[in-house]
Amino acid sequence: MAVPENQMTSRFELALISLALVIPGGSANAGDPIPGVDVNLGKVPGGIAVVVATTDRAGRFSVRVRVEPGEYVVTTTCAQRRPCPSNRSLTLTVDDRPVRPDSRERYLFPVGGSLGTVVLSGRVDIFDRWGRQGEPTR
Repeated sequence: MAVPENQMTSRFELALISLALVIPGGSANAGDPIPGVDVNLGKVPGGIAVVVATTDRAGRFSVRVRVEPGEYVVTTTCAQRRPCPSNRSLTLTVDDRPVRPDSRERYLFPVGGSLGTVVLSGRVDIFDRWGRQGEPTR
């Protein structure tokens, strides 16, 4: 049976769906640590990135790495079969000096001199959709 056009009504319902990421042993709020994230180090250009550390329950890592002179990049990836949000943020220090991401969100740092070691340390946590992080827990 056809309904005349002037008697048609439209009804729309808006459903808000909230997606929650479940992180084993944690929650998913801005500033929360992300355990189990692999920290990779690669030489630029063309170096193969290798996993040098994995974040602990507090989202922290610290590792001493043997390096040769050149430029290096640090990235984070999710360990296989582990949930890991794309809205993760890295706070990185190299030999106690902060390293900030460049305009392409790469964490680059130079190593001068001769063969030696550097200490990479930091924290991986969740940032909100506006790019803000919560206050880090100490």
